[in-house]
Amino acid sequence: MIVLIIMYTIIFGYVLLIGMLSYGARKTSYFIASTSNPTQGFSVIIPFRNEATNLPQLLESLSLLDYPESLCEILLINDDSQDDSVTCIESFIEKHRVTNIKIIDNIRSSHSPKKDAIQTAITTATHSWIVTTDADCIVPPLWLKTLDTFIQDNSSKLVAGPVTLPSKRFSFLNAFEQMDTLSLAGATMGGFGIHHPFLCNGAHLAYEKTAFISVGGFQGNNHIASGDDHFILEKFTTAYPKQVHYLKSRQAIITTTFQENWASFIRQRKRWAAKSTGYTKTFTKGIGLLILVSNLTFVTGVVFAFAKADKEAFPFYSILLIKIVADGFLLFQSAQFFNKLKLFLWYPLCALWYPFISSYIALSSLKGGFTWKDRYFKR
Repeated sequence: MIVLIIMYTIIFGYVLLIGMLSYGARKTSYFIASTSNPTQGFSVIIPFRNEATNLPQLLESLSLLDYPESLCEILLINDDSQDDSVTCIESFIEKHRVTNIKIIDNIRSSHSPKKDAIQTAITTATHSWIVTTDADCIVPPLWLKTLDTFIQDNSSKLVAGPVTLPSKRFSFLNAFEQMDTLSLAGATMGGFGIHHPFLCNGAHLAYEKTAFISVGGFQGNNHIASGDDHFILEKFTTAYPKQVHYLKSRQAIITTTFQENWASFIRQRKRWAAKSTGYTKTFTKGIGLLILVSNLTFVTGVVFAFAKADKEAFPFYSILLIKIVADGFLLFQSAQFFNKLKLFLWYPLCALWYPFISSYIALSSLKGGFTWKDRYFKR
């Protein structure tokens, strides 16, 4: 009986959280760029390491940007690539005679190669706004124009934007990764919608350069390998709480790539989870803890449901159902925005599997380190 009370209490708290985030995601208004003339100058920073396979599609998408070259520079930061990444970029520049793309070698000064790469680029950036994305992404033509209009309309200091995965014929891994990405996107929108942002994605993040310098950049957290996006968000929400916004626009959705297999997916998520020890916001820590214990409650519920007789198992099945239904509300908000409602055909299977793999990733990230881009990082 006591176990059931504890489990119901945890799930009730989780349902309240998901309800808040679902409300926030729905409350966040859609944005459509106006036809006003561009005013902001953007320095787009893209760290890369061994991305020769992905760079051609990124570069092609960058060449299609509908934005004045005089107001946009592309800074590609080479983080000790061992493949043909640099050659790929140089060939593209020569072939298209591009004048606003530069290759810069990363200057390492901390435990975090990506933060070092962004910092290296910022020291040479000539424009007033920094925009980050990843080398395995594709950007839409109206990306910077939409961002520019949004900044003009909202007097922002930091803007987080939407990131999705390509629509394709799904395997279970692809569908699961899509669902996981949608849940993160929904939680991101929800956090901004209730004015307590706690998530963002470095594949689509923009901030004013002077404000970045004012908050101290990555100082204080560059001993943590990951988190170039989250820790900047924390600093900006503290320094500029009313000037941190989410760009909910289909014109500005950036597309990233799938992980190749389950092992790669788990490595990526462990890298993301590893930054949790550096969180400074009580709200963010509380959300992380509540999500972990609710997933563990789900796993425990499955174990008890199979171990009990039919009547005794019912309360545990009800706990599972409550969590699945609650998660579905937030996912629906996100899937609706990204036009991926068809993914819900996979939802029952993904919803059953998610608490198990999420719990494993969260707990395993608490010890040891992780491997990324052929490098091993300690916590």
